[in-house]
Amino acid sequence: MRAYFDPASGAFTERVQRLVRQDGELSSLITGQVETARRTFDALFTQHLGADSELRRLLSPEEGNELLGAMRGQVDTALQLQSQAITAEFTLDRPDSALSRLVRELKERHGDLERNLGEKVSSVVGEFSLDNKDSALSRLVGRVESAQRQISAQFSLDNPESGLTCIVQRIERFEQAQTERTSQFETRVTTLLEKLVNRREESRRSTVHGNEFEALVGEQLQAHCVGSDEVFDAVGDTTGQIPRCKIGDFVVTLGPDSAATGAAIVIEAKASGGYTLKSTLDEADQARRNRSASVCLFIHSARTAPAGLADLHRWGQDVVVVWDEDQPATDVRLKAAYMVAKALAVRAGQHDENEAASLAEMDAAIEAIRKQISGFEEIQTSATTVVNSGQRIFKRADLMSQEIERKLLILQQHTARLLSAGGEA
Repeated sequence: MRAYFDPASGAFTERVQRLVRQDGELSSLITGQVETARRTFDALFTQHLGADSELRRLLSPEEGNELLGAMRGQVDTALQLQSQAITAEFTLDRPDSALSRLVRELKERHGDLERNLGEKVSSVVGEFSLDNKDSALSRLVGRVESAQRQISAQFSLDNPESGLTCIVQRIERFEQAQTERTSQFETRVTTLLEKLVNRREESRRSTVHGNEFEALVGEQLQAHCVGSDEVFDAVGDTTGQIPRCKIGDFVVTLGPDSAATGAAIVIEAKASGGYTLKSTLDEADQARRNRSASVCLFIHSARTAPAGLADLHRWGQDVVVVWDEDQPATDVRLKAAYMVAKALAVRAGQHDENEAASLAEMDAAIEAIRKQISGFEEIQTSATTVVNSGQRIFKRADLMSQEIERKLLILQQHTARLLSAGGEA
C-alpha cells in the first residue's frame, strides 16, 4: 500500500502525474482529439466551402464575399474557445478543474487508508525493533539473555553457588571418601596379608607346616577315592609293622571291584627339606614295609622338594611326585601320580604274567603324562591369568559405568531444573 499510495514515490501518484502533466497522456489525447476534430472541420469546410464547393462557387472570395470570412472567423474562434475549455478542465493549475477535483477526491478517499496502514505498519515494525526498549522483540531478547545468563551461571565453575560447582564438589568429596576407604581397605588387606604370610612362613619353619601339608594331601586323595570302592585310611599317628615306626601317612586299599582286591598303596607326604632322591626312595621302601603295601606314593612339597627332582616319575614300585598346594594347576599331577600308583598296585596284585602290565609301557605312559601335565599347567596358569585380568577389567568397567550413569543422572536433573527455571522466567 505504501509503494502504491506514497505521495512522494507511490505508483498511484506517479500515474496521476503522467496523466495530468502538460505533455501527459490526457493532454496528448485531448490534443489529438482536438486536432482530429479540427481536421474534420477543415475537411468539412473544404468540402462545403472549398474552392471546388458549390458554396465557394456561389460565394467566391474573388467577388469579396465577407460572409465566408466571417463564418470562418467565428468557427476558428469557437474551436479555440472549446479547445481552451477542454484543456482547462485537465490542468492542475486551476483548483476548480475536473482533473484537480478528481485528484482531490482520490486523495481524500485514500489518504485515511494510507495513513492508517502506515501507522499500523510502523507499529508492527516498532514491535520488532531493538532500538525500542519496550518493544516485544526487546523484551523477548531480554528474557532470553537473562535465562542464558542464569544457565551459564549454573554451569560456571567460577560461581561457587552454581549447580556444576556443587556437582564437582560432590564428586571430589566422593572421590576423596572413596580414596580414603580404598586406602584403608588396602592397609587392612596389606596388614592381613603380612600376618598371613608371616604365619605361613612360621608354619613352614615349624612342624605345623608338615601337618598342614599332610592334611591337604589327604583331602585331595580322599576326594579321588569317594566315588570308587577304595578304602582311604589316615594312619600317620599309628605304628605299623616295624616297631615304633610311624612312616606312611595314608593307606589306600583297593576294593572288591578292582582287578587286585585288597592291594594296598601307602602314601607319604613330605613338606620338610633336606631330602635327596636316595633318601626319598629309602623312606618309600620303609613305608611299604611298615604298612604292608605293594606300592608307595611319595609326595614332596614343591617348596622343599630336592633340586632336579622330576615332577612325576616311577622308580620300581615307588611313584614320586612334586605337588604345590597353592597352585591348583598341580592337582592334576597329583591325581595322575595316584592313578599310576593304583596301576602298579593292580599289576603287583595279579599273578598271571600274561595279564601283568609292562613296566616299560607304564614308564612311557608316565613320561607322556608328565609332559602333558606340564603343558596343561602352563595353559591353566595362562588361562587363570587371563580370566583374573578379564574379571578385574570387567569389574572396573562395570564400576566406572555405574558411576558415570549416576553422575549423568544428577547432571540431567540439574539441567532439567535449570531449563524449568528459565521457562518460568
